[in-house]
Amino acid sequence: MDDPGASAHLDLGEWITTREAAELIGVTPNQVRHLARTDTIKARKFGHVWMINRDSAKAYAASDHRPGPKPEKSSSLN
Repeated sequence: MDDPGASAHLDLGEWITTREAAELIGVTPNQVRHLARTDTIKARKFGHVWMINRDSAKAYAASDHRPGPKPEKSSSLN
């Protein structure tokens, strides 16, 4: 028989630590916690420990997340 409370359990396979997210994104764990606090990446806090959604961290890593103006893309090759 299925556990009626099973849907309330967190699938930890989709969640990683701030250290793992930092390595994936290329920033420090403190910067990952800042991204989590500002809802820039999907995260959950359990007590004092942040857990980061793996897909959200991958998407952030793939984005152009550097601050400031972005370089213009040239359409012609010289």
